[in-house]
Amino acid sequence: MLEALLESPVKEKLLLYLLVNEGSYPNEIARNFSFNLNAVQYQLKKLEEAGVLYSRLRGRVRLYGLDPRYPFRKELQALLQKAFDFLSDAEKDKSFVRRRRPRRPGKPL
Repeated sequence: MLEALLESPVKEKLLLYLLVNEGSYPNEIARNFSFNLNAVQYQLKKLEEAGVLYSRLRGRVRLYGLDPRYPFRKELQALLQKAFDFLSDAEKDKSFVRRRRPRRPGKPL
């Protein structure tokens, strides 16, 4: 939907995923959409250099999110949220919900 504005489908899905799941890492995004890891890392690097994203290390993993200091963050979030709202519920559940490991049987709450 936003591919014409954002230059690539990888960048579009990546930004939508980061909108929904703040603090994600490249391998998670690539695996979730069946993208090449190099393509995801390249787009993340370009967006970080442009100031749209930030990254931080957590242990040995680099996590990415939308930069709160980006001047057009509110506008970008509004645009991404509108695009996300137009997705079908099935696509939202399949691609944008972070997968969690099942709870161990018998484990107390």
